[in-house]
Amino acid sequence: MTTATRREPSVAVARRALDELSAALGIDTPRAARPGAVGLLPHPLLLRAADGWVHPGPPTAWPDFWAMVSALGGDLSTLAAEAVDAEAREWMLPAVAVRRAPAQAPHVAWPRDAIDVHGARIVVLGATWAAPLTGHVLACLGAHVVRVTDPRRPDPFPLRDALMVACEQEPLDLGDQRAAAMFADVLASCDLLLDGATPRVLGNVGLSEPAVRVVRIAAFAHDDRPGYGFAAECRGGWAARYDPPRLGRVSVADPVAALVAALAAVDVLTNGPAQARARVSLEDAVGHLFAVEAAHG
Repeated sequence: MTTATRREPSVAVARRALDELSAALGIDTPRAARPGAVGLLPHPLLLRAADGWVHPGPPTAWPDFWAMVSALGGDLSTLAAEAVDAEAREWMLPAVAVRRAPAQAPHVAWPRDAIDVHGARIVVLGATWAAPLTGHVLACLGAHVVRVTDPRRPDPFPLRDALMVACEQEPLDLGDQRAAAMFADVLASCDLLLDGATPRVLGNVGLSEPAVRVVRIAAFAHDDRPGYGFAAECRGGWAARYDPPRLGRVSVADPVAALVAALAAVDVLTNGPAQARARVSLEDAVGHLFAVEAAHG
């Protein structure tokens, strides 16, 4: 019997995890949280390295990935997967080695009391799925959520409009000095920043340590380079549930990370001091998926 036949389908595990997390938040699982809501994507690419497999990231990153491989010698089949992963970190690319060790299950801030975030002012920075979905959930719970968007780079994510429901949009080009000053004013009046961008975004506007509560959503548990769900599933061992490794056609890490982050935000708002910090990663979400699979196995 192969690994694939022993395992529950990836999306089924994610749906169970999402239902449990949603119940803890006191809501039905949002439609936009379900992996099938995005539609099926082309199969993500996995490439053979000398001693394993490498995921080069989304197609938009492939030219830089191959430039990096060329700089390393030009032949991926002669390179160690972890050496490619380490070099990608230096290049700030979302390319990763496929690891077999399961990611660690994160601490989840399960609420002790009824959730009440009505009136809390939350600023959301970040595009695509995880951070916007967290903001959407918190808005549905009664928080006043302001989504800061980049007018120069419209979010291409198919669910962008659904995730803006109940949120206020603030288009700001943070590369512009006046817009950066406006962003600082927006932050000064909020209760929590949900930061789904890389650290250099806040660093570029002189706000590396904003004087508000922060929940950061990163791609990787111990790495601040850019990344996305499929890369986290490779780093966290989810792709290696199968032999040979394989990824699905929709991310399961993103929506789970979003709901874990929503619980972290509720906990920080309810119990944290004025400058509390919490970090959630898509790789952590993979660890949570492993824990849910083991609990129901």
